[in-house]
Amino acid sequence: MADDTVDLAKQILSEKPAQRPKFSIAGKGFTPSQDQAGYQFQKLAPGQVNTMSLATIFDKAINRHLSLSPADRVVNSRNAVKALEPHLGVRKDGKPIALLSQNAKLLKATTGTDEREPIKIPDGRGVETIGLSLFPDYKEGDFKVCPNSASCRDVCLGKNAGQYSEAFTQAQNKVGKLSIRDRAMNRTKAMMREPEAFAVRLYDDIMSAKMEAERNGNHLGVRLNTLSDLNPRIHDAIIKNHPDVSFYDYTKMAWKPISDNHHYTYSSTGASQEGVDNPHTNWKKMRRHLDSGRNVAMVFTNKEKALPEYVHDKETDKKYKVIDGRWHDFRPLDELEREEGTDGNIVGLSNLKSTGVRDDAHKDSKGFFVRYDPKTMGNTAPIIQQKQQMTDMDNDSKVEPQQ
Repeated sequence: MADDTVDLAKQILSEKPAQRPKFSIAGKGFTPSQDQAGYQFQKLAPGQVNTMSLATIFDKAINRHLSLSPADRVVNSRNAVKALEPHLGVRKDGKPIALLSQNAKLLKATTGTDEREPIKIPDGRGVETIGLSLFPDYKEGDFKVCPNSASCRDVCLGKNAGQYSEAFTQAQNKVGKLSIRDRAMNRTKAMMREPEAFAVRLYDDIMSAKMEAERNGNHLGVRLNTLSDLNPRIHDAIIKNHPDVSFYDYTKMAWKPISDNHHYTYSSTGASQEGVDNPHTNWKKMRRHLDSGRNVAMVFTNKEKALPEYVHDKETDKKYKVIDGRWHDFRPLDELEREEGTDGNIVGLSNLKSTGVRDDAHKDSKGFFVRYDPKTMGNTAPIIQQKQQMTDMDNDSKVEPQQ
């Protein structure tokens, strides 16, 4: 017996000590994390991108992410960040670059302006808005992030306004800095090549923004198409799994909201006017939206504070009220404030293109900008009778299905 004890002691002493586990404190409800090092996010090669491939992968990404234990979800989120780094890079402090951001107009909803108070929803909360800016008019094969961009390609805000302008972009690049347009392209490439990781990261960024808004006593509004016009089927799982967030966008397509927390404002492609023929006008479609109580965004040539009070449709002799859409873009609020059965409003916007002659903007844009001169037109901008035109919205063969 003594010999057995001695042999056991010798065996124990000869063995290498086990590596001491690193101490940690688990959060409430956490379970031990599974090893996810071997999981590979689904990628897409050039030529594989289309609405349904992105929608299918986004669905898979969100369903899998939400099925994980809290600890495994943290690991999955970290892996998503790492997968996107080759496209997005990292901040100077080593932290990941966020997908969502605010521009000056998005910020106004929360901060207000010198003339206006911050907006409030009916329950008294303020609204914080944030958006995803992809590169406008980006194409891969037959897939386009802006399927109906023919009317606004040359005057797009994402190419011509402020820091998105070519001059500002070149100045940034000249001193070795990434421009806003460069970052938009990086986000777009990240979404196209790493859609599963992108979807996970997008879900997480929205969750973080929502929690921040709640801490501030506010409601969160998210634009997933700040400069794009993607089929909402792609974002179905994102939108439906954040039911307490308001998702809203502007569209030139025939898209319909996919849930109660999703809102669209329909975008005018302008109109034929005195001295200019607009080959892409969708005014007759926009008229139907207005008559159905939906809002329609329209861009006027005047960059000054004045917008028309009304738009007069000469063909029907009907007038539509114009509301100021320049100081905030949280258009779901219009829906909440509109009386049942009333017409929609024209959401008036101003020409922000940084080049060109203001008085000729309607001609230079082939009618995308609607001419308004308060000195000669008073408070009403006219829309003359339009010829029937074929647009992407009218050609069903060019519109991918919302399955």
